[in-house]
Amino acid sequence: MKRALFVIAGVLWLAFALGFGLVLLNYLRSGAGVQSVGGMFSSGNVLLGVAHVIGFCFAALVCLGIGAGLFARGISSRDSGSDGFGDS
Repeated sequence: MKRALFVIAGVLWLAFALGFGLVLLNYLRSGAGVQSVGGMFSSGNVLLGVAHVIGFCFAALVCLGIGAGLFARGISSRDSGSDGFGDS
């Protein structure tokens, strides 16, 4: 049961990472912040767009890392009752 919950949680976190990736892709396709001022490029728009892109990338990577870790822990063949310290 514990392993199944780790797998399910891992898959959900991987889905969150995919969601952030899709939001980032949509954001980049729509102009990455340029649409907010009417098409003019300014340093503020570029900075805002870069900050959003970095934030979405960071969020996707964090979700990917958490999801991969949970999923790997759920499918590992090690005994689920072991805490990883010693032979107990």
